[in-house]
Formats: sequence, C-alpha cells, structure tokens
Amino acid sequence: MPRTFEWFVKNKLIFKDNSIRNLSNDYIKKARNNIVTMELLSKVTNFKETLELPQDYDADEWIVISAYYAMYISALSILAKLGYKSSNHSATIKALEEFFVRKNLFGKEYLDILEKVKINKEEIEELSKIKDRREIAQYSVTKETTKNLAEYTKKDAHKFVDKMEE
Repeated sequence: MPRTFEWFVKNKLIFKDNSIRNLSNDYIKKARNNIVTMELLSKVTNFKETLELPQDYDADEWIVISAYYAMYISALSILAKLGYKSSNHSATIKALEEFFVRKNLFGKEYLDILEKVKINKEEIEELSKIKDRREIAQYSVTKETTKNLAEYTKKDAHKFVDKMEE
C-alpha cells in the first residue's frame, strides 16, 4: 500500500519547522557541490594516470549517486522554503507531490513559491526515477548498466537542480 503524505507526517518523517527556512540557500549550495562532484567524476577516466588510479577504476556508480543527491538536496531546499524538514527520501518526494501537484488551494506563500518554481508532476516523478537509478547503480555489479545510468542521470540532475533553484 502506497504511503500518503499524512502517513509521513504522522510518523514524523516530515514535519513543519519554520526555523529551516533560512537554510534553503545552503541546501542549494550543497546540491551545486554535488553537481560539481558528479562532473568531476565524469572526467576522472581522462586522468587515471595522473591520479594514480587503477586502470579498471569506474566512477559511474558514484556519478549516479552524486546526481541523485544533488537532486534530493535541491528538493530539501524547496521544502525548507515552505518551512518543512524531511528526514526521509520517500517523504521528500511525497511532500513535493503534495505541495506542488495535488493541492489546488494554496496559501499566498505557497502560490508565490509555486509561481517561481513552476514544478510539475513529471519533474517530481523524475526524482523518484533517479532514486531508483541510484539504487541500481549502487548495488549493481554490471558495468554497462551503470554506465548507461550515469550518462542520462547527469542530464536529469542538471535539469532538476536548475528547476529547484529557480
């Protein structure tokens, strides 16, 4: 049975915390650092000798993981702007869906944020897909699968973090 936003609130995996609002920009900075890490890892194969890495070193799984965390942390940023703190990945995704997709009535503060962000259902679903990709990359031992995930996840991460920062 899929968990509802209310279930996550009831179990204190997401909760109202107005003091977190001032951390929104810090979350975006952290997300941007993860994007930089993702890009650095993408280039590491060109510098294996310089970095004294084993020839069979493969950074693809960490490219996917860095991309996912960039997206996840940028999602925490937008929740922080709303005065919410999440301590669970699934709760964060459910909260984005709740605040930006399902609600038809928003308070003025939510409308202002919604107008700036213009988040839509497809972008929220994208974060959920990236979470799945991160798990596949992290636990899969098939290099080709991980390489393919890394390639298209990089593009998705840039797009998602840019949208959250808007």
